[in-house]
Amino acid sequence: MATVQDKPNVGELLEGISHDLKTIATDELELAHDKLTSFLEGLVAKAGLAILGATVALIGLGMLCTVVVIIAEPLVHPLWLRLLVMAMFYLATGLTIAVVYARRLAALHGPDLHKQLSEVGDTLDAVSEGLRH
Repeated sequence: MATVQDKPNVGELLEGISHDLKTIATDELELAHDKLTSFLEGLVAKAGLAILGATVALIGLGMLCTVVVIIAEPLVHPLWLRLLVMAMFYLATGLTIAVVYARRLAALHGPDLHKQLSEVGDTLDAVSEGLRH
């Protein structure tokens, strides 16, 4: 049986609780930092691959348009007209691909991105609130 002398005083209890809250807050901040870091690393890697793929595709499309300009010489004699037609085709194709890709990307990652960022924000708000009290 515990006696009155064995009970910790209020100061020791508050000190223990304070230490535990600091430990929890530090762990939460580390978890939020790690989650945000891994998310941003993945995002940067995906964006880099997308930019590289788009660059290669646009260069290839430009080369194909150049070939079509040369091949179309018997059908359309003025060079400027052939170049203008293929430039318009090139711009229209590139714009269409960019719009389709942007919509797919927004549909696939839009809600998840907002959810992940809001979770990180909620965690940081909770930790900040815990540290204030």
